[in-house]
Amino acid sequence: MPTLPGLRSGFAWWLPPLTAVLGAIVAVLISQSTAAAWSADVHLWARDGHPPGVYAELVLDRSVQESATEGMMASESGLPRIDGVAVELTDTLIRVTVQASAQADAEALALSLAHAVVAEAHARYGDDAGLDLLGLVRPGARKIAPATEWSAAWASAVGLLVGLTLAAATARVTRSPESNLGRIGRLGLRPIAVVSDEAEQRSQADLFQVSGDPVSETTERGSMLDDAVQLANALNPVSGIVAFTPLDAASDLNASLIRAAQTLAARGNIVIWLDARRPAFELTHTEPPDWLQGAAWSRPHRSELILREAARAVLPNGYVLVPTDPLSDPSAREVARSAVGVVLVARADAEDQQLIQACDMLRSMPLLGVVLSHAPQRDLHEFELAHPPD
Repeated sequence: MPTLPGLRSGFAWWLPPLTAVLGAIVAVLISQSTAAAWSADVHLWARDGHPPGVYAELVLDRSVQESATEGMMASESGLPRIDGVAVELTDTLIRVTVQASAQADAEALALSLAHAVVAEAHARYGDDAGLDLLGLVRPGARKIAPATEWSAAWASAVGLLVGLTLAAATARVTRSPESNLGRIGRLGLRPIAVVSDEAEQRSQADLFQVSGDPVSETTERGSMLDDAVQLANALNPVSGIVAFTPLDAASDLNASLIRAAQTLAARGNIVIWLDARRPAFELTHTEPPDWLQGAAWSRPHRSELILREAARAVLPNGYVLVPTDPLSDPSAREVARSAVGVVLVARADAEDQQLIQACDMLRSMPLLGVVLSHAPQRDLHEFELAHPPD
């Protein structure tokens, strides 16, 4: 069942109308089964003499009504009792409606009252009394269920509210799932690039094709939102040592980072690529392209010296790009502390706890932002919307 944005999913939209209809049906059944009274009608004919209104007064006279009940046979509960009398006049016809608690009582009382009225009219007016009994109106007594329509309406409204409450209580509360970009931003990290698995594979293929090309023949691929261009643009405000530190081994990138270095070199920057993920800083290709330079790292304790020398070689308009081991490794944090900027590489689906721990570890380091690796299409599309091309 589709749901509107912001509403609960799993909401049983069919339940409120169903409970409303059931409530109305139950109210009608209860009302009918607990009817307050039965009513029966008789017709009197005021053929001549006095106007019908005079005879109607006799119908409503309490003494006449009492005489009508006194002449009837008593049951175990006593004499039948008239619960109500109504009179309707139409020209010479008088319709008398009598209410009683039982069907037989209503019919008998209606006939008895009609006879009592005729007798009283003859007693009062003698030969001038032109009133005759026409008989009981068929099909006889009928059940009276007071306010059945109102009962059904109220019960329907109550049923609707009950249905809404039940549907809301049983629905599972879900919101539109938060995107990875929004989640990472909420944790205080700034996404600067989004790289999908397809983009990483494409970068690997591009590196294989241009691995021996000189800098002058290295150009940016067309889209401003290309992953390598995203990274290069994010590094524009800085120069010097930039550490690419993965959150864990599953987050690591290589080809896309090298493509970012290639993009920076194509713009005329001096780029030194040092790989701290190996026993010594070394080149990652057996036949690197001309723009890729490297330095040996013979002992770990010399890393600071090597980084400082490399940074001095590229200032003021160059970069020493250093991919490191995962953030949990002490050597990665050592390189990060020597850098002018740190780029955290994290899987798009990284757990919040991992990211929070990363924030704590990088608190004293110059964090440039986060590169999302293995990102789904939704994250790519959202990043494109947030970073439109110039």
